[in-house]
Parts: sequence; C-alpha cells; structure tokens
Amino acid sequence: MKLPGLSQTSAFLFTAFITAVIFSGCSAAVKPENPKKAENTAQADSFEWFYESFDDAKAAAYDAFRISAERPFDSEPVLIKDKSGNETEIPVSDLAVAYQGFLYDHPEIFWLSSSYNYRVSAGIGGEEKADAVSVIPIPESEAELDVMMREFAGASGEYLSSALAAETDREKAQILYDCLTAGTEYEEEALYDSTLQAEHTAYGAVCGKKAVCDGIALAYKYLLDRCGIRCILIPGSGDGMPHVWNIVFWDGKWHESDPSWDTVSEDIRSGQYFDLTTVEMSKDHEREKEGIALLIPIAD
Repeated sequence: MKLPGLSQTSAFLFTAFITAVIFSGCSAAVKPENPKKAENTAQADSFEWFYESFDDAKAAAYDAFRISAERPFDSEPVLIKDKSGNETEIPVSDLAVAYQGFLYDHPEIFWLSSSYNYRVSAGIGGEEKADAVSVIPIPESEAELDVMMREFAGASGEYLSSALAAETDREKAQILYDCLTAGTEYEEEALYDSTLQAEHTAYGAVCGKKAVCDGIALAYKYLLDRCGIRCILIPGSGDGMPHVWNIVFWDGKWHESDPSWDTVSEDIRSGQYFDLTTVEMSKDHEREKEGIALLIPIAD
C-alpha cells in the first residue's frame, strides 16, 4: 500500500520484532501527572502522555499522523503543520519517534500498521526531511474496519463490565490484569511472521485472544483508559529480549506491571509482575536508553 511519491518506512518495528529495534533506554524524567486529553478528535478517551511530552517537531508529526488515522483509506498524504498551522518539514528521524508515541498513546486505533508513508521534502547534502505522512491500515476496506470496530467494542465491554464495578483504581487495574493474563494466549509465531499484524495490537489481545507483548500491553492500556486510569507503555527488554510492558497511575503514584510475562509464566503464582516498583521490575527488565523511554516516569 505504498503511496505514489512517498517513501515507506517501518515506524519502529514493535519491539516484539527482534530485527532492527530502533529505540533503547533506562533513565526516566518525571513528567506532569495530568497530561491533557485530545480534544475534538476520535481519540478523545486516551491519555496522550507522549504527545504532551514531545517537542514541537514531533508534536507536529504526531498531529499529522492523527489526522491521517481518522481517514486511513484516503490516498492523499497529510501535510505536517506547526502550531500556527503553517506547513513545515521535520527530520525523518523524528517521524519514527512521533509515530511510536502516537500508537502507544492510542491503543484504540488498533487498525494501523507499524509502518507508515512519508514524503521527502529535502535532504540533499544534509539530513533528510519530510513534509507529509500517511498511515497504512491493516484492514483492506472501510467495511472490514467497521466489523473490527464492532467486535472490539463488544469484546472490550466484557472485560470492562466487572472492572468498572470495583471501588478502587487498584482493584480495577488488578481485575483487568488478571482477565488479560488468564484469557490471552501468547502468540509466539507473530514474532517471526510479519503477516500477523493484529497480534501486535489491542484488537489481537481483546478480540482474537492471541497477542505478543506489545498487543497485550496496548490492550491493558486501552482498558485502563476506559476506566479513567492513566497508563503508559514502556519499551525495553526482558531478559535481554525486546519487550514492552506498562506503568500505571493510582493512589497518587506510579506502578509497573507486565501482563505479558504473567501470561506466559509457568509459575503457580499469579500476578507476580503486577504492581512493582521500577527497581523491582529492573531485576529482569531494562528500559530503552533513548527515544520515548526517556519521557516515562519511574515507579517508586
């Protein structure tokens, strides 16, 4: 689905894909604890942590990806514009970071590929720049997307019905964590088969009940977002392998959790990777050392 006149790139090959992982990181800067939500968009229910953390260039690319995501089957690329609405161009290297942040902020937009299109505007004798982008949808038609959205709404409602009845945010977070880890099968084949894209999305975990780490982490964030609980995805590694997990906010502090590892664990204990500090998680997990991982708070 490469668009005429544009270049196609892998935005960040979800960290479950072992080949060519772009980002790495371990240190973290604590950001404001109440990032604003998107307004007047189809994605208004998701907390935009990375958008609020980005500089102007990455935020401009993020906004362009947002517009393109709202019309994923449109063949026209979306121009990148600055805060004043003027057309601008940004380094191509910023696109990958912006797109990763966009997908991590919006698990409800499960129909997007991890690759995107961009139009090169400059770069001869200097850093390559882009002035327009376009997303690549996983479904092949609007009709197929409509079916997927109905399926996703119904399946996620089943998860949320019991969680929303809980009294505290911690209880809600644990109910959703337990439901995901008990009801999701880790689909290892998706690590090596690039055609299995849904397994890297919240749709794969919630509807197909099969996913890898990024799909499970995105599903957990989506469900927590629906409960009004802030959640961020953390890219990094687990036991040296590319991995993604979550950090969740309740009772005035952050807590790290890794539903994927409890999904595949053969330990008779359940929830051993739920509600850990960053120090506790770092015994076998390591955050990436650059990119969006540097924008993620720590759990004390």
